Amino acid sequence: MFGQTGNPLSRFYKLGAGFVRFFRSPRDPRYRDTLQSFLAHRESNFLSVVQKVLAKTGHPYAQLFGIAGCSYADLEAGVRENGLESTLEALLREGVYLSLDEFRGKAEIVRGGRHIAATTADWDLARGQNAIEATSSGSSGGRTFRTSHGLEVANLGLASARLFLGEVMRRDAAIVTVAPILPSTLGLLSCIGSIRLGYRDEKWFAFGGSLLANGHYRAITSVIVSALRAAGAKVPYPTYLTKDDFSPAAEYVAARKKQGVPIALHGMVSAAARVAGAAIDRGLDVRGTVAVVTGETLTDSKRELIESAGIEVFPIYTTSDFGQIGVPCHEMNSGDCVHIAMPSVALVARPAPSLWGDGELLNSLHVTSVLPFAPRVLINVEMGDTGIIELATCDCEFSRLGYKLR
Repeated sequence: MFGQTGNPLSRFYKLGAGFVRFFRSPRDPRYRDTLQSFLAHRESNFLSVVQKVLAKTGHPYAQLFGIAGCSYADLEAGVRENGLESTLEALLREGVYLSLDEFRGKAEIVRGGRHIAATTADWDLARGQNAIEATSSGSSGGRTFRTSHGLEVANLGLASARLFLGEVMRRDAAIVTVAPILPSTLGLLSCIGSIRLGYRDEKWFAFGGSLLANGHYRAITSVIVSALRAAGAKVPYPTYLTKDDFSPAAEYVAARKKQGVPIALHGMVSAAARVAGAAIDRGLDVRGTVAVVTGETLTDSKRELIESAGIEVFPIYTTSDFGQIGVPCHEMNSGDCVHIAMPSVALVARPAPSLWGDGELLNSLHVTSVLPFAPRVLINVEMGDTGIIELATCDCEFSRLGYKLR
């Protein structure tokens, strides 16, 4: 029924308990200091994780480093002398990386004529023991790929969200979440995160398939919401939208605006675009709304549509596989630009042929985790995304803290 192996009810029970733990975990009143500390120690944190991995001589990464002729002492010297990103770029050129298919276990790792045996479990540091789970399937050819996140990762993400939202949202704003139900955890995490940051999450408009097809996921979602509400988290029960009609969400936002309540939309990029489109089609006034979006690329066309409804939109670059990659600020109001989340990750890029076969070279992004409690060991893992990495020149809280790349 659930399309999963093992005991799905046990997994969702654990997931619900993890959400309650996340809600009840202590707030961090010194979140700026926390972010700054991780920025200051990102190189030593990275080296500590890699040292443990390289000590396992049979580990795929240890073999990649060996083929590249790079010992731990060489790595440490490179980071100290040239910086983390420059060292990662050098490793990338020498073959120390994973393509997305290699990371997913869909392609064998071959370097210098050597075949390196690996499974997805080789990258897993959490082994499913952490409190919060995220799932994805798109990049894995339809197979579900789960990442088990600890409370430390989730709370660090909230620290940067608090910094960002303080720049673009009023404290009295009400949140309207437009996001899917289980098996995606986006909707639940968005609601819990908003409440933990001190905002009112008034409404959750959900798209989760039909009652016939996904009734079991609707039921489990409701049970978890009930558990969260019993724990004191006033997470709204989902209000379900039909497949192509986002007008109820647009009407709700317009009604609250008319009552003088500032609204912030949280959810998928495409969902925010659908709400904006519905508002335009029905002549609804949603001007002044802020949309914080994730889950997909904020393309120029979708940004234009959302902004044409009078909604100010900001993308957060987060993936279920790699965690938080980038956060926006109030000055990043064009394109899909974000500050790289440097306390959590390092990004480098290298030219790669366009998937369209037109001969164009694009900058393929590769991610490395620099957190000591990261759920996976990631060293130059291809993300399947492209982008330009450059110095951040904006005058914002992130730049002042030391988020120097975007």
